[in-house]
Amino acid sequence: SSYLSGIGALAVWDKADGEGIGDPDKTLLREADDALIRETALQLKRVIEAAVLSSHPEWAAQGMVGEEVQAFSDFLVYLLESQSIISDWVVVVFDTSSGFVDVYKGKNYKDEDEGTVNETYAASNTLTLRFVPGHYQPLVCAGPESTRPTLKQIDAVLDECGVLYVITDGAEPEKQA
Repeated sequence: SSYLSGIGALAVWDKADGEGIGDPDKTLLREADDALIRETALQLKRVIEAAVLSSHPEWAAQGMVGEEVQAFSDFLVYLLESQSIISDWVVVVFDTSSGFVDVYKGKNYKDEDEGTVNETYAASNTLTLRFVPGHYQPLVCAGPESTRPTLKQIDAVLDECGVLYVITDGAEPEKQA
């Protein structure tokens, strides 16, 4: 499962069980989807690693970053203030090992409580991931009726359930008058 398929980004699967699509076509479409998912994930990993290496070039020589090294969600802090698309997102990582939740909020992310965007827009820029040792997985319900939560909604549920979480915010701090 991938985030692209989990959020329903691959429109071919909007039809229940691929209704009206022949088996050979389904196979080709799934292969194309899988290739798109792998390429998108690899591109995101490279964008994140480039930001990390611009701050810590010595990490490449130390083997802490590279093709054969797992990316860590902690690396997202290097992009929160960047000019990349990731600065428009909030990424919420639910860690199955520790039970904690890490929230990485880009400087350009707007939640609906800021009065500048609606709930649908805020939700479209919210990514929820589940971390199991060695792998990040999408944490959304797939299907035409499913909706993604906003950061405001996630915060409310985490507070209500008493879950420990930390928000790392890339936004500039408000200036005191």
